[in-house]
Amino acid sequence: MRIWLSFLFFLITTISFAYVPDVLPPMEDPMLMTVWGESQELNTVNYFCGTLFIARDYSPGATLEQMKMGAGFGKAKENEGDIFYHFYTAGTRYRTLIVIAGGGSEKHLEDIARVEEMAVEIKKENGLVMIIDIDVDDSGDDSIKAEFARRLIPLTDAVVFAGSSSENYASALYEDSPIVLKLSIVVDLLIVFERDFGGGRCCD
Repeated sequence: MRIWLSFLFFLITTISFAYVPDVLPPMEDPMLMTVWGESQELNTVNYFCGTLFIARDYSPGATLEQMKMGAGFGKAKENEGDIFYHFYTAGTRYRTLIVIAGGGSEKHLEDIARVEEMAVEIKKENGLVMIIDIDVDDSGDDSIKAEFARRLIPLTDAVVFAGSSSENYASALYEDSPIVLKLSIVVDLLIVFERDFGGGRCCD
């Protein structure tokens, strides 16, 4: 199954590359990736990152206190299953925060503050903040997603919509101008990750 998926991704990459022209700002290492909201495509994003050996700390519920501890949350990670790839000295200050955004419901409203605090901290050091929205079903509460956009967009350098609607971001994007990249399907993230994030793809 994995071999078939890798072949499919390679084929789509070859066919679609010309349709994803916008280049994102350079990713600065180390990178912390967290999650806001819910999406069925979260495992897809993680699979792409693993396939491309994207060095990152992945913590869906990372807090500001943990982020301040730096790469590896301030301690060496020795478990084989950890996503952080030991490319950086433990404790190195994060330079990039990537927020994987899904559909937001009432229970995610308070969680906006967690992500906002981390984005503010990254921007204090002129780091990069990016939102990758993978809410392909548009299943969340529109007003809560709009509130997420209102508070995060002023702190964001780039927004990627991967098979998701940009409707709830409209008013926030009107006020501020991060780079916006719209992808028709989530699979196109593989192209973007390989071009702008990746250290080389495995398992083709």
